[in-house]
Amino acid sequence: MRSREIIEILADVAKATSQGCNILWPTDLYGGTQEIECPPINYVFGDSRYVKERLDEMSVSELGTTQKFPLIALFCPFKEERNSTGYYSRASVRVLIACATRQQYSNEQRLVSSFENILRPIYSNFLGALMADGRFDFGYDEHIDHEYSENYSYGRYGAYDSAGDKVSEPIDAINITNLKLIVKNPNCREYE
Repeated sequence: MRSREIIEILADVAKATSQGCNILWPTDLYGGTQEIECPPINYVFGDSRYVKERLDEMSVSELGTTQKFPLIALFCPFKEERNSTGYYSRASVRVLIACATRQQYSNEQRLVSSFENILRPIYSNFLGALMADGRFDFGYDEHIDHEYSENYSYGRYGAYDSAGDKVSEPIDAINITNLKLIVKNPNCREYE
């Protein structure tokens, strides 16, 4: 049976997000791109300090550097309600979808190179993967309740963890906050 824990479900969702997702990957410093299948998503969960440390650790090796991004980070801790027989758990979580960028890019360049070409397609597939997973209940209208914000300042001025330490490289990111997740109770068919 598949896990009912949100951290583990989102690991599966992050893996599924890259499947069937095409992005425009930069090929040079002059705005050239090539359409490719989205590389595997690096999924990390923890507080902002842990996420930063994981990215720093990956920067040490060439292989790790190529596998850092795109990134989906689930920020922990978060509180889960486990007080109803109608569902397994309910929580409101924060998720970051990030890609590497260049500090010297203008916001107009970031809009195209990071958000239009990479982050928005991943965000769209992330929502589709959440819906397709089947362990979440999004109600009859199948609406994924959340708040969305594009952060252009991380790439220009840096992203910082909770201790005030700067992430080692510039990123552009979509912040998803108040993502309302209701995990369904398991049913008999899942045991087959």
